[in-house]
Amino acid sequence: MFKMRWSLAEPRRCGSPVALLFAVMIAAVPASGAGGEERAAPGKVISRLDVFPDAVNLETASDRQSLVVVVTCADDTTREVTDSCRFELADVSLAQVQGRTVLPLADGQTTLSVHFDGRSSVVPVVVRDVATTRPISFRLDVMPVFMRAGCNSGSCHGSASGQDGFRLSLFGFDPDGDYQR
Repeated sequence: MFKMRWSLAEPRRCGSPVALLFAVMIAAVPASGAGGEERAAPGKVISRLDVFPDAVNLETASDRQSLVVVVTCADDTTREVTDSCRFELADVSLAQVQGRTVLPLADGQTTLSVHFDGRSSVVPVVVRDVATTRPISFRLDVMPVFMRAGCNSGSCHGSASGQDGFRLSLFGFDPDGDYQR
């Protein structure tokens, strides 16, 4: 973790606060190449392109799989580059890619090629039971909504006394109890 020490008593050693703030802001801005397509940093040689997960399994029509792409440079630094990648499905009749998410269309097997800065990686994609609709599940469908909206946090219904007569377990640790309530 980076710790920055700055003291008003030592302005010459650390530089002015405005210059320091400007330097930190500039360092936080990602560099991008022409046309908005990112490339490896100048002087950095990509040694590996990894896609997570390394296999996509879509089991119902409502399944989705988000991908994360990470490059590893020769000096062992890593960088997440998912938004700068190009995704190509071998068979577009089986699945489609929207942004970084793979969606099912029909049953079958295909591959997804991920390209970044001259490198590529291939991920197997298996789609099955697209015609089958899965019943709504409290754990898989409702609990994630509570978590995303913060409903089961300590400042909302996840507090010891709940809120407005409705109480949930803190961060969903007791889904069976939450279902009953």
